[in-house]
Amino acid sequence: RGIRMGNRKKILVVDDNQNFSQLMQCALEDDFELFTASDGLEGVKKATEIVPDIILMDVMMPNISGIEMARMLTAEEETRDIPIIVLTGSHMDKGVPNLFKQERNVRYFLNKTTPVMEIVATVKKVLHGG
Repeated sequence: RGIRMGNRKKILVVDDNQNFSQLMQCALEDDFELFTASDGLEGVKKATEIVPDIILMDVMMPNISGIEMARMLTAEEETRDIPIIVLTGSHMDKGVPNLFKQERNVRYFLNKTTPVMEIVATVKKVLHGG
């Protein structure tokens, strides 16, 4: 068993698109401990339970949207400092990134068409204080 297991950073991927979640899981599970949620409500619940080191979240989700989820996390003391990377489908309204930029914990706004290795690099950058 590897020494790194105990202190691997935790990542929560919140997305109702199963394929995208699995893609992220494959890309990140070697370096990180991965958790997934399929909508914003489950995402908030899991974030509160596991307090991940970073959250990757979709914008459009059932129950509560990404922006609502970001605001709910910011409102709670134990989750307000978790950095968030927002991932969005390409048909995105231009005003949406501006909406998220007002949220203090949102660090990056990436398109889902961004190459997976670039998303992984961004995650690592944020986790190392970038």
